Amino acid sequence: MKNKNKITLLIFALLMFLPSLASANEFVDDGVIDFGTSADFPPYEYYEGEDIVGIDPDIIKEIGDYLDIEVKIHDMDFNNILASIQSNKLDAGAAGFTVTEERKKSVNFTDTFAKTSQVVLVKKDSQISTIDELRKNKKIGTQLGSIGHTLATDDFGEENVSAFVKVPDAVLALKTGKIDAVIVDKEIAENYKASDDKLGILDKTYVEEEYAIAVNKNNEALLEKLNQAIGELKKDGTIDKIMAKYEGSSELSEGKGLIGRFKATIIDNGGYKYLLDGLKTTIIVTSFALIISFLLGLIIAITRAASEESTNILIKILDKVFALFVTIIRGTPSTIQLLIMFNVILVNLDNLLLVAVLSFALNSSAYMAEIFRGGINAVDKGEKEAARSLGLTYYQTMRKVIMPQAIKNSLPALANEIITLFKETSISGFIGLADLTRGASIVISQTFDAGTAYFSAAIIYLVIVMVMEKIFKKIEKGLQYA
Repeated sequence: MKNKNKITLLIFALLMFLPSLASANEFVDDGVIDFGTSADFPPYEYYEGEDIVGIDPDIIKEIGDYLDIEVKIHDMDFNNILASIQSNKLDAGAAGFTVTEERKKSVNFTDTFAKTSQVVLVKKDSQISTIDELRKNKKIGTQLGSIGHTLATDDFGEENVSAFVKVPDAVLALKTGKIDAVIVDKEIAENYKASDDKLGILDKTYVEEEYAIAVNKNNEALLEKLNQAIGELKKDGTIDKIMAKYEGSSELSEGKGLIGRFKATIIDNGGYKYLLDGLKTTIIVTSFALIISFLLGLIIAITRAASEESTNILIKILDKVFALFVTIIRGTPSTIQLLIMFNVILVNLDNLLLVAVLSFALNSSAYMAEIFRGGINAVDKGEKEAARSLGLTYYQTMRKVIMPQAIKNSLPALANEIITLFKETSISGFIGLADLTRGASIVISQTFDAGTAYFSAAIIYLVIVMVMEKIFKKIEKGLQYA
């Protein structure tokens, strides 16, 4: 009886305690707040070793400590953060977001936590000395999706504004004379100015702005909790201390000459680690996507070729389905396909590597299918008839006579598609996968030397492609008389 009473009391205590556990994390399903950021925006967010640091990440961590909940920061392309919040891939986003009425249609925003301004970055020898001079048909660079881009388009005309995916790309265009000025956040501009004595900032501020955290519109509970935390962190001075911590923290100096810059950016700064890690990811994605796309492309090609001779209804239906699939894949950009896979089709899949592999595999399989189909059609019909007259079934004919020749005929085009697949994986950074191109972006966020980082990545791509070409030529030569 005593044991029964103890069990009853224990169950009663647990039942009393469970509601408090549920209410503690009622604003997130898995007990973790997933934040999106774009870690190429120092000092607000950038890489330091393997860690994402900066003003926004520090504030996020303080929010997690205040709410006593785990927070995770996911690095991805700036333009994909809001879409990922809408699709529930993320709970919130902190990437230097300015609150605008247009953005409020897609997400909610917390109370603002940082005041900053947009300024104009120019070359020191530029003839531009005032903002009004930008109206004289000057070419202006901005980051795509930023408040600077929206305002500049309205003020100076869309034809005079060039939108860049990343700020370093805009600054590189400024340095090389492709544009006349860059409108960018004040802290970012000051970091670039400190890193390059050939850059300057116009005295007058372009526009004042405030930053906030973007939150999913369906999660009012999380919005309330974040506002509560931000209010307390502002009140006790934590946010002011974080802002002061990163003020003027990136005073870098460029290496002189190509060799000096390469040594400073890639060797001394440890940039080669990010490039090598990115290359490893690129090779993994390419390899697995290639295996899947080869097999799927082969199945599609054989099925579509069979439909020309078969009266089987299932084969005819599959032919129509595969034909539509090929048309859709070949008619849409691979970047859009990747984002749809990430934000819509595979929205519940958290493995970025797998998302990329499946997306690129489907994309490449459509092209593989047409390559194989062309190879099959290139085989003389007389050989098919001869094989059938010898008593071989259709599938035996395909396996022993047609496909060996079809693959041999398709090899040059197949090699080209494999190289294209390898290079196309460079867009994996849009969903936050740290591929080779993303590795270059991380190096830029630390060193502000876009030219050296991009050239280093390009050389790696070039070397790998040259090796692949050599391999394919040897294979072609070996099959020449087969």
